[in-house]
Amino acid sequence: MFSSTARAGVAECGGIRLEDAVTCEIRGELECTGGCEHLGVYEKACATKLHKVCRDTCTLDPEPTCTDSCTESCTRDCDAGVNVICIHNCFGECSGACLVSCEGAADHAQCQASCEATCDGECDIKCAPVVDGSCYTHCIECCGGSCTAQANMDCQTTCQDQEFRDCEYELEAECSGSCSGEGALFCDGKYVLSGSEIPGCVSALLAKGISTDDLRVDLDTDVVHDVREGFCSVDGSAAPRKSMLAMVAMMLVAGSFRRVRRSS
Repeated sequence: MFSSTARAGVAECGGIRLEDAVTCEIRGELECTGGCEHLGVYEKACATKLHKVCRDTCTLDPEPTCTDSCTESCTRDCDAGVNVICIHNCFGECSGACLVSCEGAADHAQCQASCEATCDGECDIKCAPVVDGSCYTHCIECCGGSCTAQANMDCQTTCQDQEFRDCEYELEAECSGSCSGEGALFCDGKYVLSGSEIPGCVSALLAKGISTDDLRVDLDTDVVHDVREGFCSVDGSAAPRKSMLAMVAMMLVAGSFRRVRRSS
């Protein structure tokens, strides 16, 4: 079961947010090659990578109207006894703006990936130092991360757009090069990473909440976990989702993805 600590992007997985993934699998040989050949499966990985690159250029401060409104509402929740936790709530607070930001975009999927990666990256930066802070500190940093991301959203999507195709081709080459060796990790059909980075990524996912009880031989067994979608000022409700990350863990334990059949 995923724990609440899985809310941020996973550093060992290239900083990509994966807690909402339904299925993750290690692909090898022909299956991997087929997955590597299609541009458009690299949006999440490229957006996460390019957010870091574009952050040197996109340095706007958050809008006071955004932070003031968010913090006032969030502070009321703290006063009412709601346990606001920055890393849980910042992404949800920010990502709602992506629908507006990407409306009418020529490539909506790419724009959405860039927008969500910007939210994720800025939220991680603001929230990481305040793990043990008070509710009010979590509230301030949650709003700061969300509003900073929103202020730089147009800059980020424009900057990333200039490098996106080159990034996709680069990742396609990396994926193809690993197909006959270590393979490549895909979540919900989207490329995450490949080769020697896979064990570290899977280990990190396990450390963030996948119970060892889920490492079953039966790869057709679904692993159910709860995902809480919250905001800086509103505590969301739990929603059950399914994950097949246990299958990836079994592959890692087996030492070779070729020895483990993929469930249908």
